[in-house]
Amino acid sequence: MRLKKRLVRGTIYYGLKIVVFIAYLIPLNIGVRIGGILGRAVYYVLHKERQKTLRNLRFAFPDKDEDEIRRIACACFSNLGKGLIELINLPKFNKENINKIVRIEGEEYITRALEKKKGYIFITGHIGSWELMGAAFGMKGYKVNVIAAPLYDSRINELLIKQRAFHNVRVIQRGAEDVKREIIKALHNNESLTMLIDQDTKVPGVFVDFFGRKAYTPSGAASIAMRTGAPVLMGFIKRLTDNTHKIQIKEPLRLINSGNKDADIEANTALFTKMIESEIKKDPDQWVWMHNRWKRSPERLN
Repeated sequence: MRLKKRLVRGTIYYGLKIVVFIAYLIPLNIGVRIGGILGRAVYYVLHKERQKTLRNLRFAFPDKDEDEIRRIACACFSNLGKGLIELINLPKFNKENINKIVRIEGEEYITRALEKKKGYIFITGHIGSWELMGAAFGMKGYKVNVIAAPLYDSRINELLIKQRAFHNVRVIQRGAEDVKREIIKALHNNESLTMLIDQDTKVPGVFVDFFGRKAYTPSGAASIAMRTGAPVLMGFIKRLTDNTHKIQIKEPLRLINSGNKDADIEANTALFTKMIESEIKKDPDQWVWMHNRWKRSPERLN
């Protein structure tokens, strides 16, 4: 690794450690408000990320005027700042206070899925405080396994794994040699397998419609569900105006099964993505618009 990159990564890592230390000393409700203010500040400071966010929002919502687009973009950064503080403070959440902060609707669908003794696949997106959602399920006593790609810096990656593990959220590292065995093991043990499929990542995927444009989308959730027969649930966490949260779990999905494996994987991935898009449209300021969702296109790969 080049010296410059090593210095940059070191600065980010130790800067993050300082932020973690300070944020953990501040009462959670105050820290979340400060996180929102810092997120808005970042919106104005990071020109490249701001422009990417605005560009993506203009494409996704051509009917919205420029003032509304900019309001959503700024609120998006603010919500991410709040989510970061909540992630840092996950150890402060417990079984006694979680119900005051997070309300879950549709929990009965998890109960029914577990009765089948096949585990279940839980599909969501980078909406709201998604890290808090996993922790909330862990505090409820559910066995949570999250498939996630390792971060570029192993030290930061280890910090994130420790934060998740505090409330029994286990990370299955994408790309690890034993990933397939760990996936089957989790479902065999009647546990959940959580997958976020709303980003363009370097995994097997298909191109499906997302806000009117083809977007490369991970197809692992559809493939695993079709292969194992595990129930598929989708759920999302949304931040409310008082900085509490609501998790809404949808009814179990009935997968498309025509007998054509490749076509069915694409069709089911499109089904999942359409539901994620629908949730984003309800609260567009709670998705990660700075992500380059349409980085690849079918034309560029041909």
